[in-house]
Amino acid sequence: MIDFDSKTLSALTFLTGCVAEWRVQIQLLQKSNTIAGLNHSLDVRAKFIKSLHVVNVAADTLEMRGVAIAAKRAAEECSDLFATPIGHDSHRLNRIVTNAEHVILAFMNELEGCSLFTISPRHAQLYSEPFPFGEAVDAAFPSASYDIAEAAKCLALSRWTASVMHSMRVLELGLTMLGRHYSIEETANWNTRLNQIEAASRDIRKRVHGADEEQWAAEAAIHLRFVKNAWRNHAMHGFEKYDGERSFTIFENTRAFMQQLCKKLEE
Repeated sequence: MIDFDSKTLSALTFLTGCVAEWRVQIQLLQKSNTIAGLNHSLDVRAKFIKSLHVVNVAADTLEMRGVAIAAKRAAEECSDLFATPIGHDSHRLNRIVTNAEHVILAFMNELEGCSLFTISPRHAQLYSEPFPFGEAVDAAFPSASYDIAEAAKCLALSRWTASVMHSMRVLELGLTMLGRHYSIEETANWNTRLNQIEAASRDIRKRVHGADEEQWAAEAAIHLRFVKNAWRNHAMHGFEKYDGERSFTIFENTRAFMQQLCKKLEE
């Protein structure tokens, strides 16, 4: 999937506005039959060239090779035309406008062959967040980073069941690490291991293991109850489809579980 951010839309909008305004100026110059000095500010000229560069990058990313080449060429030619100290006649301004029009039209034509999706502001951060579970979890469990990021992206894109699948892969690592912490035999099936992990967490006592360990185990056990149910339901209903509410709940509880584990455990 390719990101198509607001910078590209802003660049296209600015270029379109310049084209419309400068077409009027061209008509006035032609009617007056004079050569006028360049009255576009340095900021406007710089933004115009920058917008062409933005479109060039976006076109290259979207594999619109022809548009990318056209935008690059337009930026170079328009930079030269803007830089000249000579007065700006209608012909020269027309060349600038024509360059921009060509790029805009080519880009819009190419977009017709693309499928674009928007992400609501509520979910946009999930898609771009580098550490959806926090940097501490990422540092403690690097092998889970891919599935954590994918679970978040799938939520942002409303791919609910896919998000749950990735969350379950994260939970598998978390349960494995917790099982090792409690010296649970890894050859047993997951149902047995879950029961043994839960039982072991209840056996942690302040007098024997210390207050910190008891509190950590108690908090981990709270999250483990949800994990246990979610894992069992997932395992028993492999072809189940998840909705937004349940996938978000599983994601949030998986995050809380892994954040609790990383306080003491790491790969």
